[in-house]
Order: sequence, then C-alpha cells, then structure tokens
Amino acid sequence: MLAHEGHQGIVKTKQRLRTKVWWPGIDREAEELVRSCHACQINSPTSQEVPTTRTELPAKPWQMLAMDLCGPFPSGHHLLVLTDYYSRWVSVDILQNPTSVNIISRLKHSFATHGLPECIVTDNGTPFLSKEFKTYLQEHGIMHRRVTPYWPQANGEVERQNRTLCKAIRAAHAEGKDWRTELDCFLLAYRSTPHCVTGRSPAELLFNRQIRTKLPELSESQLQPSRQDAAVRTADAVRKEKGRVHANRVRRAKESTVKQGDKVLLQQQKRNKLSTPYERDPYTVINRKGQSVIIEKNGKKMMRHVSFVKLWVEPEQETMEPNRVTGPAEIVPDDAPQQDSRPQRTRRLPAHLTPFVT
Repeated sequence: MLAHEGHQGIVKTKQRLRTKVWWPGIDREAEELVRSCHACQINSPTSQEVPTTRTELPAKPWQMLAMDLCGPFPSGHHLLVLTDYYSRWVSVDILQNPTSVNIISRLKHSFATHGLPECIVTDNGTPFLSKEFKTYLQEHGIMHRRVTPYWPQANGEVERQNRTLCKAIRAAHAEGKDWRTELDCFLLAYRSTPHCVTGRSPAELLFNRQIRTKLPELSESQLQPSRQDAAVRTADAVRKEKGRVHANRVRRAKESTVKQGDKVLLQQQKRNKLSTPYERDPYTVINRKGQSVIIEKNGKKMMRHVSFVKLWVEPEQETMEPNRVTGPAEIVPDDAPQQDSRPQRTRRLPAHLTPFVT
C-alpha cells in the first residue's frame, strides 16, 4: 500500500516502485493493487463505452410511436411531440399545462385521425407514469414501453426531433415571427421532404401519397405508386448499420461484461467539487435485460443502463505473513559472525601451481 499512497494510477505506481525495488510479478501485483483500491474505483470514470443499439423498423406505419415533452419555453408552453418510427411522421401539440389529462386529450385527437398504435415509447416523466395515463393505454390495447432512466438515447427518434423543432422555433424567434404560426409551416415542409434514412417523405410513407405544397410539381407524380416497403427497409437498415459501426469505432465501444450476481458501482450525479463519480457502496445485479440492468442495495431496486455501472473489485485485505514473528526485535552484537546465505563452492589451485605449494 505504500507504493499507492496519494492514489496515483497504475503507470505512476509502477514507476514509483521501479525506482526503489523489484521482484518477479511486480507489474501484475501493482495493477491488482490499484484496481482493487476502493477510493480509486469510486473516483475514476469508466474508460469503456458500450456499443450502440438500433431500433428495428416496425412492420407498418403508425405501429410504434415515440412520445416526449419538449420545453418549457419562455412563454410557459410545452410541446407534446409524437413520432412514428416507420414513416418518421411528426405530430406536435402545444400544451400550457402538460398534465396526463391534457396529454390524453391530445392523443385522442391524433388517434381519431390515424388510428390506435400498438406501442408507445416514452421516458419516465411524471405525466407518463400516472394512473390515468396507464389506464387509458390499457383500455385501448396500447403497450407502454418506458426507456431506461437517465438514458435518453433509448428514445433517440423523438429526442432528435426535439432538437430540430427547437431550432425552427429559435429561428422564428430570431426573425421576430410568432413561433406558433411558423411551427405549422415547418411541419408542412418536414412532412413533405424525403427523409435522409428512408429516402421517402413522412407523408408518402404514412398516406401512400405525396402531399401538395407551394412548390411547383408535376401532376403525374401524384399518380405514381410511391411506397416501396422493401426499398425503405433496405435504406433504413443500411443507414442504421453504418451509423452504428461508425459510432462504435469512434467511441471504441465494447460489450459490457456485467451479469447477474456481480457487484457494481453506480454512477451518481455530481453535487459539488468533492462528489465522487460513483457511489461508495456497491450494488448487486439481480437481472440484466439487453443494455439495461436491475440493481439492488438494502432492498432498494432500480434500473439503469449498463454504461452507468462498472464492476466493483473487492479491495485486498492486509494480512500478516504466517512466518513473521511479532514481538521485541532480536539484538545482534556487532562482533557476531556474519552468515553468508549464498552457496559455497570448493576452491582449488590450478594444476600448474601444485608443485610449488609448500
């Protein structure tokens, strides 16, 4: 433990040891010592990213939807954003008070136009966890899938739409226009523009036709069949795979080895300069579902993404050597003969000097 005073890293600890001592296996033991240091484990961030996963394209339009709240804006309004995973169609409603009752009212209007979806994906916001919202979905046979807490990437489709909507609203505000009016203009342009992934416009994939805008167009194009499911799926799969491979290569991501029964440290929010990146006491993994883990400590269970936890290495216990005798030190006189522990060899004179020995 003396070599690890100051809690330096593996490299510094090795360099400090090599300036003074050496023994077989010094590097391995130094690495194990630093990795098992509890103070270093809760203060050092994880150095390994987790590979990204992509959502599989649904079988048909309006089958799986992503929903999220965007805001609040300076006016106090919120945006209820609803995105179709297949067509990328976006519906936006302005809410003054984003309660579960108001959200259900807007969903009823959208579902009366497009029909009931099979699944809705949301985060863990308070309106989406209410009893009223849960009852409404159950009564209409809609499955509710909530993403992993503190991991918005799991609902990336609608999160990306929120960024685009906020940009359009800021642009309207910078031009001195009413952003509520300009929001409809943006939605018309977005819905009629071919998507970079599918190659088709959201309106074309949802309605199987192109919608008319102010841009001039040929009337014959309205009569041509536009939706080609095979081409859409191929383009979607190719684009997602390229993005996944590129992201994993840049981040040097590797699959997490965390499994059921492991002891892990949980990443915590930083409250001040002295806050450690990870909580002090380890959790126990009781289940793993894909990239999410369910952990438990003192009877409290929670679900987090695997990138929020890292394996905990139990610190080594300092034990006394069995052959070490404790007690007063033995005093050795200065004139005591020194015992050489090295092996001795037989010393003989060379053969040509033997006759001269008297």
